[in-house]
This record gives sequence, C-alpha cells and structure tokens, in this order.
Amino acid sequence: MKLEVVKRFFELTEQFNAEEADYAQILHPEIEQTEFPNWITERVTVSDHEMMFKRMAGGKKLLASQKYEIQHSYESGDTLVTEVIWNAEVAVNAGSLKAGQHMKAYFCCIFQFKDGLIYRQRNYDCFERFQ
Repeated sequence: MKLEVVKRFFELTEQFNAEEADYAQILHPEIEQTEFPNWITERVTVSDHEMMFKRMAGGKKLLASQKYEIQHSYESGDTLVTEVIWNAEVAVNAGSLKAGQHMKAYFCCIFQFKDGLIYRQRNYDCFERFQ
C-alpha cells in the first residue's frame, strides 16, 4: 500500500502535475518535505503543503521532462525508504543549465505516513555533475 502511494506521487510529479486535488489521496494536509543540500539546493530546505506546490510549478518551467525510477524500497512501520534514479531534460537556459541538457541524480527518499498518507518526506539527492 505505501509503495503504491509513493509510486503515484512520483507519477504525478514526473508529469509536472501541480493540481492539489490530484494529490488529496496521497499527501497528508500537514505534509512537510525536507531536501538536504545538493548541487541544486544549497541548504536544508523544508517545504510545507503550499510551498511544495509552488516548487512543483517551478519544476515545470525549468524541465522539459523527468522520470523517477524506483530501484529498491524498504518498509518498516510507518516509513517507506526508496532508492530512486531520476533523469530529466532541461527546457530552458537557466544559470549554468542549458536547454536540452540531460540531468541525472540518485535519490534516497524517506517517506513517513500518517493516516495512510505521506506526512513527511526527506530527500537525500546526489546529482551527477552538470555538463
């Protein structure tokens, strides 16, 4: 059940879907997403429900496509850990990123559930160097 919820979350995200109603059956209203520092995010960033959807809309402006491929998952109690490979193509020139550029990263995403919904998400994202 938890894995199916997370798969649906990744499906919606890779489609750049930022319609809150489409996430109602998978995200807890008090969701918090924490992204730890990486090549893109300089410092720990915590997003609440509102900020998550703003960030999703921003991704649609930057990327032409993206794909999340779950490699492994581990479940214990209210927690699901996933190892994910993310591939994306940049849509527009933005800083050091160039339109058409391929990006790849390896994510460890830890999802905590409450009431059957994703309540907390922590991302440890390892990006390959941008070329």
